[in-house]
Amino acid sequence: MTSNQRDIMINNATATTQTGQRVLIVGGGISGLSLARALKDAGHDPLVIERNQEWPATNGAYYLPANAIRALAQLGLGEAVAAAAHPISRQRVSGTDGRTLVDLPVSTIWGEESRSAAIRHDTLHELLLKATTDIPIRLGTTIEARLRDDAVKLSDGSVEHYDVLVGADGVNSVVRTAGLGGAEPTYTGRWAWRFIADNWDGEEGTWHARSTPGRSLLTMPLGDGAVFCYADIASANGRPSGDWRHYFDDLGKPITDLLAQAGQVAGSPIMEVDQPYAYLGRTVLIGDAAHAMSPSMSQGVALAVEDALVLAETLSNLPVYQALPAYEHWRAERISWVRSQAHRRDSARGLTAAVRDRLQMVTRHRTARSGQRALLATMP
Repeated sequence: MTSNQRDIMINNATATTQTGQRVLIVGGGISGLSLARALKDAGHDPLVIERNQEWPATNGAYYLPANAIRALAQLGLGEAVAAAAHPISRQRVSGTDGRTLVDLPVSTIWGEESRSAAIRHDTLHELLLKATTDIPIRLGTTIEARLRDDAVKLSDGSVEHYDVLVGADGVNSVVRTAGLGGAEPTYTGRWAWRFIADNWDGEEGTWHARSTPGRSLLTMPLGDGAVFCYADIASANGRPSGDWRHYFDDLGKPITDLLAQAGQVAGSPIMEVDQPYAYLGRTVLIGDAAHAMSPSMSQGVALAVEDALVLAETLSNLPVYQALPAYEHWRAERISWVRSQAHRRDSARGLTAAVRDRLQMVTRHRTARSGQRALLATMP
């Protein structure tokens, strides 16, 4: 998105500040809590409801590329994230027979002044919870019924009126499917496993993807000997048969040692949401509820926090009936570009080993130097 597009949507010289909007946010994950913080800072009145009775512990982690770091800093979490995250300074991709296809410093991708990092899922969520202690969050609460006059009855028996209802409830969003009559998630044809292992003695600052036709395995150090591992397998018919770890036996040590620590960690299908519209009336979607996609571009956190910042900005500068279409307009091009790049990368995995490896070597460097940096060169 260009700055000219933003100027067309909002003329800051004439915009009237909008404050005090009552915003009901369904979902207390990364996108929901980010939006709550951004809205509160802008003078609005957010309420978060979360269906889980307590915050579930996970064994996962996120890669935070430079635009995710920037978005979290804009949210006010820059110092906290820097203190809690583990810096990533290199990206490496190896292919058939372990041959290195791409090996470059992160600064080549994002610029010398930019940083990328790895952070545990639970750590980032805890930072957001600490940042939203002044905002009401109701656990174990869902929408029971939609009422007239922009009101809902919640499962705790209360009735809440709202100016905006936000679906931040993830890939299986009830707000999207039941509230907006939107798209059901679709299976991408890949199944994934995620876990954190210990006793890692590999390169501490290197994000390393091992990619072969139909399979990939990523290691991302988290510091203090911990490493996040992500594995996926192409499987058109759902979960692959047998013990999934044996699909990676040919990678040898230390990968097989890491996999031994995974135990019987549950896998999950990689689902995608191709939702044709982000809002309807006073209801709007953000994060995975709006645009879940393959993780191959590592943009999940970035897009979620950017969504929150942009939605908060539009609601603070425009009346609701203009703010929600403006939000959809601002985000559409960026999300479409990330999705297309993710599809391109995933499609390349189905090629023969020789063709895929050659394509990786040629295109990864070009995409790194131009495409991804464009995400940082422009505002969300």
